Amino acid sequence: MWRLPLMCIFAAMLLMGATCERTVDLDIDEPPPRLVVNSSFTLGERVEVTVSKSQSILDTALPEYLADAVVTLYQGETFLEQLELFIDPAPRIPPYYVTTSFKPEAATTYTIRVEAVGFETVEARSFIPEPVSLSGLQVSDLREGTGSESYSREFSYQIQIDFEDPEDEENYYHLNVFQEIFDISVTQNGDTVVQSRRLERLPLMTNNNRIVPDMLIGGLLIKDKPAPEDLTFDVSIEIVPEFEALGKIYAELRTVSKEYFLYFTTFNRQQNQSDGPFNDPIIIFNNVENGHGYFAGYNTTQDSVLLSF
Repeated sequence: MWRLPLMCIFAAMLLMGATCERTVDLDIDEPPPRLVVNSSFTLGERVEVTVSKSQSILDTALPEYLADAVVTLYQGETFLEQLELFIDPAPRIPPYYVTTSFKPEAATTYTIRVEAVGFETVEARSFIPEPVSLSGLQVSDLREGTGSESYSREFSYQIQIDFEDPEDEENYYHLNVFQEIFDISVTQNGDTVVQSRRLERLPLMTNNNRIVPDMLIGGLLIKDKPAPEDLTFDVSIEIVPEFEALGKIYAELRTVSKEYFLYFTTFNRQQNQSDGPFNDPIIIFNNVENGHGYFAGYNTTQDSVLLSF
């Protein structure tokens, strides 16, 4: 009911601004900073948590991570462990808190609690869903073509992926596919030697509006299997055959909690939103009480298939 008058007022202000300019100081109280807690945890792995300080929306500086917080983990009301601070020597990896001995189990709800001087204590809860296994992984229609350079070659193929989505319940997934690549060299005797191995994440393109590309770490976010048939993707990768060779295709299906799915999908929607004064703001999902961020569990199954030339 109020949208039309507000739009008219905004248009009038734009017209006024075209004829005169004046600096206006807006007396807006900045909300006090809150703790920002981020953690994705999975079965059989140590729980890792980053803790930082919230920033103004106008602040473009890097996040300020806290190294003096107290981070504790609970199952219900039962204390499990206090996480220890770990500072990675790599400058691009922020400090984080990690469990030393405890590793979470599936279908169990955990609570993370974070305390720091000058901030409200925050809590968040999540669990690791039971895994959904990949039931089919196939590669077909392998083609080799000219690369972007005279010394490179492009390999294209189609990937079919299937999994048994449980019926009569909401399920959430994060699908990733990787191409194994070997860095090779040839000896004077003509023998091929593998120097190193890496996995390169493949971009999965789809027109299905029920599947959301993930902009944080890649892959696709899926709420329930969108169709009974296999998911099919056309992909291509370029290598230098003199120094590289293709190995297996690896598919990773994460069965994720609702908190995981909502955080990553809302982040994606916010990043994809076009600029404009009339767009409704997109709020990134948050399940941290008295703070910001996410605490979310996931489970993983994998499968692989060898490329056949």
